[in-house]
Amino acid sequence: MSDRNGVDRIKVTIPAQPAYLRVVRLIAAGLASRLGFTLDEIEDLKIAVDELAAYLTGAQGRDGELEITFAVHENRIDIQGVGRLAPGQRARTRLTEVSKMILGTVVDRASLAQPDGHPMFELSKARRR
Repeated sequence: MSDRNGVDRIKVTIPAQPAYLRVVRLIAAGLASRLGFTLDEIEDLKIAVDELAAYLTGAQGRDGELEITFAVHENRIDIQGVGRLAPGQRARTRLTEVSKMILGTVVDRASLAQPDGHPMFELSKARRR
């Protein structure tokens, strides 16, 4: 679906399990390829998705689901992931220094937060050409 500004938005909901993150990586890679991202830029985007989504799923997975929204601009992709976790399920909402360093290298913007009690991440990567 495109909004008034010509931004295409794609939403996908997956179980909050690490095994399903490859679906998110595939979608991100496909959209980035469509925009003409280089192979290195696509790999960087996949690294960032893995790094941030892992905070929401944890290493063993969590009960609940992740709602991932991709906003495709002319030369940029924004990705937001929101954890809709079962009661009692908690996710870390503070990036480690290592994660900050990795994300600062591979994407233009990345954050982790927990507004309204739902853990979420956001990232943005622009094509460099």
